[in-house]
Amino acid sequence: MDGEGVETDTVQAALWCQRAADGGDAEATQMLPMIRMCDSCGATPARQHCKRCRTVRYCNAVCQAGHWNHETHPHKGHCRGRRAAEASQDGEDTWKC
Repeated sequence: MDGEGVETDTVQAALWCQRAADGGDAEATQMLPMIRMCDSCGATPARQHCKRCRTVRYCNAVCQAGHWNHETHPHKGHCRGRRAAEASQDGEDTWKC
């Protein structure tokens, strides 16, 4: 789920977590709802993710748009800040929106 050693992929994380939960793994059973939860409204399952940072999930485009400019916790700042930090680590100078 966090992309340790591989690229972050919440779709694969949910797939493997579901398989582990089906096999009786208690930790996977607890983690599965969190993997699938919408970061905007908290609904499950959240089948979409931010295409830029790939760290937050949404149940639909309405939640994603609302979270981007949210009054108290806008995703815009987090997403752009995360991407800028990644770009500086990779040696890139610019980020195009």
